[in-house]
Amino acid sequence: MTSGRATLPGGPPRRGPRPRAGASGPRRIAMALTAAVPESGQAVVVEVDAYEGGVTALVRELLGGRGRHLAVESDPVRAARLSLCFPDVEVVTADAASLPGALAGRGIAAADVVIAGRSWAGLPHAERRASLAAVRQVLGPEGAFTVPGPLHARLGVRERCFRRMLGVSFEEVVAGRTVWDSLPPSFVHHCRRPRALAPLLPFP
Repeated sequence: MTSGRATLPGGPPRRGPRPRAGASGPRRIAMALTAAVPESGQAVVVEVDAYEGGVTALVRELLGGRGRHLAVESDPVRAARLSLCFPDVEVVTADAASLPGALAGRGIAAADVVIAGRSWAGLPHAERRASLAAVRQVLGPEGAFTVPGPLHARLGVRERCFRRMLGVSFEEVVAGRTVWDSLPPSFVHHCRRPRALAPLLPFP
């Protein structure tokens, strides 16, 4: 595994392989989402909404066989496909709100990194609250959470509400630069150090 470091504009230091010139938008979004994956040690990395495995492949590449890698997907058909494509990854058929039970059932006390594979801006409010509470519960004190956001929603009510929820839940929240050639153009929220005692306020 390459140990070089590159910097994602507007985001935290990038660990792992340097991006290639001309990398596609989806690849750059995946690299931003995986920026918090440690370059050494036995990290526990959990993906939520792993979908078709675009981020899964990059996480596996960055870990290089270290630690534990869970890909969580609520759709049973997609979860089965992920298991076939990535037999060395622990694929879990569950949703984000079920993370505490899913990790506990596998003997995992805490995750170092949780990665959301899709934007949560459009989720129903109750689902966002439950999912974010679960992420905060499973992360260690120095843990990191990354989640994409579509540019068109950045000033919308739901995205602004979600951004406030992130601020309540984490000590540090940084919005990365927009990747214009992704569909739709998107950015990534980089969140670190969950606030263990802070409640999720009932934002509208």
